[in-house]
Amino acid sequence: MAGKEPFETVVAAHGGTVLRVCRAVLGLADADDAWAETFVAAMKAYPDLPGDANVEAWLVTIAHRKAIDVIRAARRRAIPVATSRTPGPPMAAGNTCPGTSRTP
Repeated sequence: MAGKEPFETVVAAHGGTVLRVCRAVLGLADADDAWAETFVAAMKAYPDLPGDANVEAWLVTIAHRKAIDVIRAARRRAIPVATSRTPGPPMAAGNTCPGTSRTP
């Protein structure tokens, strides 16, 4: 089994490729977060990665899955709905609100 590079070297060597994958899936807005999540997950799993593994392919796979996770999380978030506080049409003096006996 071949020895593995230090993880810092892996980040330096493949960080650009991982960022391109994240940008391709997400665009510029969320790519940095997905990039960071990719390397956090990779750092945790790196000790168990075989020494002869294709590190770049492994990282690209993680990056693609993390980018998809970001998309899924965005779909689960509630979308705020603007409420209108504008009053309805003015009512003539002495008229009541529809369905009630009170005046506006």
